Amino acid sequence: MITLRRLYQINSSRIFQHIRLNRGISRIAVASDLDLDRSTITKVVRQLMEDGLVLTTGKYHGKPGVGRMATGLEINPNFGLVLGIEVQAEFCRAVLVNLDGQVFRSTRRDYPEGPQGVEERVVDLIEAAERDAAKLGLPLIGIGVGLSGIVDPYRGEILFSNPLGVHAPIPLAARVAERTRIPLLVENDANCCCWSEMAFRRATHGRNFISVLGEFRDIDIVEHRRRGVAVGLGIVIRDNVLHGDNFTAGEFRSLLYDPDRPSNTQFSITNEESYRLPDDGETLRRVIDELAFNLSLLVNSLDITKIVVAGDFSRFPAEIEPAFRRAIERNWLYQHWDEYARDYPPIRKSCAVEFSPDGENSVCIGAAAFFIQKLFSVPGMTDHVDEAVGFILLERVLALRNSAKA
Repeated sequence: MITLRRLYQINSSRIFQHIRLNRGISRIAVASDLDLDRSTITKVVRQLMEDGLVLTTGKYHGKPGVGRMATGLEINPNFGLVLGIEVQAEFCRAVLVNLDGQVFRSTRRDYPEGPQGVEERVVDLIEAAERDAAKLGLPLIGIGVGLSGIVDPYRGEILFSNPLGVHAPIPLAARVAERTRIPLLVENDANCCCWSEMAFRRATHGRNFISVLGEFRDIDIVEHRRRGVAVGLGIVIRDNVLHGDNFTAGEFRSLLYDPDRPSNTQFSITNEESYRLPDDGETLRRVIDELAFNLSLLVNSLDITKIVVAGDFSRFPAEIEPAFRRAIERNWLYQHWDEYARDYPPIRKSCAVEFSPDGENSVCIGAAAFFIQKLFSVPGMTDHVDEAVGFILLERVLALRNSAKA
């Protein structure tokens, strides 16, 4: 049986999530949309305003009709700053953003000693971010960490990561929590690129989409650290990031990869060819075409309506977009439907190919977005019913802010 406390947490989460998605909405409209008593809305909104999360803004026009215009509500984007971190083998990127995704600080730190010490790097970046946030006069309220490998985002654990040399689970969130009270979440890097789309660039046609994170980086950290290409996929189905039962959803290897001619790449190209990327135009074209071939099956089978290209690959729209479109059309089962069913409208496949504006910061901005999306989620409505999101997470943030003021 649901307790009154949990019901309050759920309804409060629904309310401030709805305000975030409908900037300028009135209390009356929130009550109507969510089928909640006006007294409940009044109580929760009053508390959210006292806490600084919700602001009033102008007048809400709402639906056409007579009557006095009501005061609108919106989320305060500068309620606090969120730190997004990308961890790679020899460097880290970090950004400080507000709740609207506005970047206040962007940094890169090199770690030439290699992949060891993920926890130390994260704590180092948190301490620097706290100093930056203090200079900006805004509190640091949360942290998201994105990295390549298999991640359990619900427990905040790195399960496995070849690039980082992690071959046994690391409870990163728990370890960092022992050293800083700021809530921290951990996610796979390609999935992070999905979260930034959902948090900052929502679109009606994007409930089912794939994020393609393509980067040119060191692909073999054990042997020789030669440059190559790394690709990861983030898959969103009906507004939910797909992690899989083993948290390996989105791990990519081409269907054309030849196990009888093993290499360190994810494609059919050789190690030597991968080392020449991205400067070798012919090899780059082969990689893009091979990636498009693999994606076409997923796009058409899962009815994906958008592909978002992020990371280093976002620098090559002229090469990628036509290749993706050709492959998707070639794979589409109904491309000649109108030849056989002339009395019916043609069945066209519509899939937008977009390029992340975040550039080299795609992962760290996405990591921050991951935290923000969880802050505005509803308890019991995520993949894990006991996940501490929404008002539960907000209470942790407020407790931290209040203790800092004391």
